[in-house]
Amino acid sequence: MALQSVCGWDLTPSRRTKQPDLLPPPTLRFSDSPHLFLPPHGLASYHRNQSGPPPPEHGTTTLAFIYAEGVMVATDTRSSAGHLVASPDSRKATPIHSHLLASTSGSAADCQFFGRLLARECRLYQLRNGCMPTVKGAAKMLSMMMLPFRGTDVCAAITLSGWDKNGPCICYVYSDGTFLSSDVISVGSGSPYAYSIIDEGYRAGMKEEEARQLARRAVCHAGRRDAYSGGFVDVYLVTKEGCKKDAREDLVELYNKQNS
Repeated sequence: MALQSVCGWDLTPSRRTKQPDLLPPPTLRFSDSPHLFLPPHGLASYHRNQSGPPPPEHGTTTLAFIYAEGVMVATDTRSSAGHLVASPDSRKATPIHSHLLASTSGSAADCQFFGRLLARECRLYQLRNGCMPTVKGAAKMLSMMMLPFRGTDVCAAITLSGWDKNGPCICYVYSDGTFLSSDVISVGSGSPYAYSIIDEGYRAGMKEEEARQLARRAVCHAGRRDAYSGGFVDVYLVTKEGCKKDAREDLVELYNKQNS
């Protein structure tokens, strides 16, 4: 599932819905003050009818795909707020338990909230049943938690990558309750660029080092082409032994190394 605009925040001015350029000016009337003009129904109605400032641009690049020994997960580390780089080295993947990793896109606060909530529910499930839920089971739990927030400004796109009794699995859950499962998932404004690399190099059953290099190359390409992705690349492996993280690598240095 690719979401070029996870929350509709990454729309450039040229792609936003434009207001007609030749709208007639509103009919004005005099207020009690001779220096103030008001629309026919008062100032409050005037403000309600205005479209307001455009939403700020946000973006990210996260990806996950299944390889021979498990699931390869990679993310960039740039957090943006409008046109401002709020943090160049944020962490966008959070372990839920030893064999389940959540990579996030959307509002950082919303993603953190749902990540902690899911971790708590997984622990409660373990206490009741003596084992952790499967990856799809955890994704369904998360989807149900998100349903009450449908139609609100809450924005969280979470990819769950894990290993359970059925082997490796990847699920995607969005804050409107959407639940999907696939062997390859990339989310964020940089996902179309990441998919262009993955579609070229991915094959079922690829070995660990080949999968690691493909994930790094995909995030590096997305960081190079997408203005709202960048910083570093974090690579995680989820296998039957659990989750482990590779050393962080600078995207600029990685790009120069790949093209030298």
